[in-house]
Amino acid sequence: MVTAEQIKAARVLLRLDQAEVARRANVSIATLRRVESPDSIRQVAPPTVQQVRAALERSGVEFLRRGVVQTGDYGPDEVAQRLAAIQRAVAAIQAIPAENPDFSEDDLYDENGLPA
Repeated sequence: MVTAEQIKAARVLLRLDQAEVARRANVSIATLRRVESPDSIRQVAPPTVQQVRAALERSGVEFLRRGVVQTGDYGPDEVAQRLAAIQRAVAAIQAIPAENPDFSEDDLYDENGLPA
């Protein structure tokens, strides 16, 4: 059985507010608050808790025996940040040849054929 702490941790991990999770799970915000409350989760019907869990799993988390992990589905903000980081890395790599032109044999060896 999933715990209230796991439900709340999953929501926070996904950076979703209670209203959004409630909408995705098709439950009221008050019900979601009860699900996330350690003292009140026992008052919520198990099928309702399962609805919330399923909605969070569809959103990109996996519930473990003692925790929760993100499954790799990234939100639009994180995708944009990762894409920007990749583009910066590509630009830096493309600038390397301009900063360091190729060497010729004359640059590497002296007139006697020894390393310069």
